[in-house]
Amino acid sequence: MPIVVHSPSPTGPITHAAQTTVDSVTAQFELQVLGAVTAVGHVLPQMLARGDGTLLLTTGVSSTVPAPFLANVGMAMAGLRNWAHTLHAELKPRGIHVGTVTIASGITPGAGEADPDAIGARYYSMYQQRNRIEEVIGDLDAFRSLVTRTGGHGNPAGA
Repeated sequence: MPIVVHSPSPTGPITHAAQTTVDSVTAQFELQVLGAVTAVGHVLPQMLARGDGTLLLTTGVSSTVPAPFLANVGMAMAGLRNWAHTLHAELKPRGIHVGTVTIASGITPGAGEADPDAIGARYYSMYQQRNRIEEVIGDLDAFRSLVTRTGGHGNPAGA
């Protein structure tokens, strides 16, 4: 069964909401969303012809939890997450599984579910089981609490 995993790490400046510019959003959107659209566009015709395949698109915590200190990345990640969910709805009846993996934690060797091997195992499980659209690695509520506690600045000092 063919599979594509799209999982780039944000590059370039990550901006706070009030500092976000067209250029800063465009850079993240091109990487996250247009990169995924391009990758999927290359393989989807073959998957549809087979009636089988898996597309796993990686997002970050800011795709689901608004965080002012991740504004431009969050805009792109939320768009990618939305597209993944709509692709899932459209393609599931045609045998194509689409899912998102939301990383809501730092990736750290030896850190339980945030260990790179554990994360890889979650992707593999989604590929094998094909029974869910979204996998979250980390704690969304802890991130929400961080955003609230820091006034949206992302660090306890509120800088």
